Amino acid sequence: MKISSTWKKVLIALAVALLVVLAVVIHALAGLSTQPITYAEPPVFVAQYAEKMQHSDPLSIPNGRHTGIEKDSDAEYAKWMEGFSYEEALVFRAIMVGESLEELWGLFTHPDKAVRIKIASAFAAVNIKFSHHDESGFPPKRNQFWKDLGEQLPNVRNALSEGLVETAKHGTATRIPYTLAWLPEQGLETLKLFEWAAKHHPDPGVRRSSLYYVAYIGREEVFTAPLLLNRAHDPEYSVRELALGLRFRRLVGDL
Repeated sequence: MKISSTWKKVLIALAVALLVVLAVVIHALAGLSTQPITYAEPPVFVAQYAEKMQHSDPLSIPNGRHTGIEKDSDAEYAKWMEGFSYEEALVFRAIMVGESLEELWGLFTHPDKAVRIKIASAFAAVNIKFSHHDESGFPPKRNQFWKDLGEQLPNVRNALSEGLVETAKHGTATRIPYTLAWLPEQGLETLKLFEWAAKHHPDPGVRRSSLYYVAYIGREEVFTAPLLLNRAHDPEYSVRELALGLRFRRLVGDL
């Protein structure tokens, strides 16, 4: 059986295309041109916003360490808070029953950056643990808490952003991106921060999640396409694999 010249050309073209695709995949996943992760200064808006926190008055911040949270004997909540730090318990109770909100906001705007980062880390830890924990009743409470943040939203976002930057400086793992990504009213600044983290955070888990959030939440061509190409050179295989998968999904219109 003879194959017409037209079909021969089609088959050759398909074979060439397949070889090109295989070459791209092998090159991307094999890490033949990886580049080391180096720290770079984060977007300036994080430090600019934080400057305003330096003028807050720590003496005006309510101290709830001897009120509601410690003396509450409600076993329904106590069992979920076993092993929590004070800050984590404060966050959990604030979301679940609206306790000590003034103190919570005071910590998010505290003039000491270390205090802001500590409460932001606790906030992220509680969200990671309970956001899909239906038995505790946390998910709908959290959703309502997001809606009610109001004027506190920028302060919460800032503290989480500072926490993410600080972990990059010290090379520590963090789950802050998850909470930062699902805050209401995401904008250009959050995308810029995730773009930075995807390139410069030493923890591959943070780079991977930041890459994911830029692609899925932002979907901005100016960010996504260049970042996916950039992370094809990531030294961590899982990051390169995600970047390749996201590029493919964009190609077929699934992203």
